[in-house]
Amino acid sequence: MTDTNPEDIKAAIRKKGISMARLADTAGLSPQLLSLAMRAAVSERAEQVIAEFLQMHPMKIWPTRYRRDGSRIKLKTRKRVAA
Repeated sequence: MTDTNPEDIKAAIRKKGISMARLADTAGLSPQLLSLAMRAAVSERAEQVIAEFLQMHPMKIWPTRYRRDGSRIKLKTRKRVAA
């Protein structure tokens, strides 16, 4: 399975009568984070906001980010190097 095309996600949000910027603002997230979350696994919260708005489980939108049982594959975090 492949993840839903980000343009299809944006179109589905627009069809429900709201912009990505407005959805992000309503959720208290930056529009950039919401947009990035459609393309890369960077924010579980942003994915949840999009999925809840579209009344779908995030696994239906981004199957590559979830295990078969529906649990989220953990995000990889980068270790910060002290300067």
